[in-house]
Amino acid sequence: MNLRRLAPWIFVLLIAAGFVVWNFYFDRAVRIDKDGRGIVVQDGDSFIIQQTTIRLDGIDAPELKQNCFSADGSIWRCGGEARNQLAKLLRKGDVKCEPRAKDVYGRTIAKCSARDVPDIAEEIVRLGWAINAADIGQGKYSAAEEEAKAAKRGIWQGPFERPKVYRLQHPREDAPKKN
Repeated sequence: MNLRRLAPWIFVLLIAAGFVVWNFYFDRAVRIDKDGRGIVVQDGDSFIIQQTTIRLDGIDAPELKQNCFSADGSIWRCGGEARNQLAKLLRKGDVKCEPRAKDVYGRTIAKCSARDVPDIAEEIVRLGWAINAADIGQGKYSAAEEEAKAAKRGIWQGPFERPKVYRLQHPREDAPKKN
């Protein structure tokens, strides 16, 4: 068979394979099936459980595509790693959430727990993958934040842009319009 006739088909197959690999490995929501419940982790402070989108109360994690700097100055995907760390906590199972309010995106703001983790938000801050959402030195997770910062855990290992600042520079397409 003539290789020149196959070349366009080989090219198409390589493009299709590249697309499949890209979609499988990059920016895919982490899916967890534990205790009979499907959980889709969207980023470091929000996930979907039983068709309800949950935003953890009192914390702010790096956005999924946000980068941070390590102690040696190299750039890394801290937003993706924050999502992975939240997924790790949720994999413990027995996830329960107490709704507190709704945010502007319609997500349920909630305090959540998992097996051996009484407050997921506090734990994710203590591990260094999110910050206390209140002003610096205030709020219910300020002690956990100070602990992570002193130990240089997670995002505290080097300089990073606060998630709120990152969002101002990279607004969501579905962000509510201000009048």
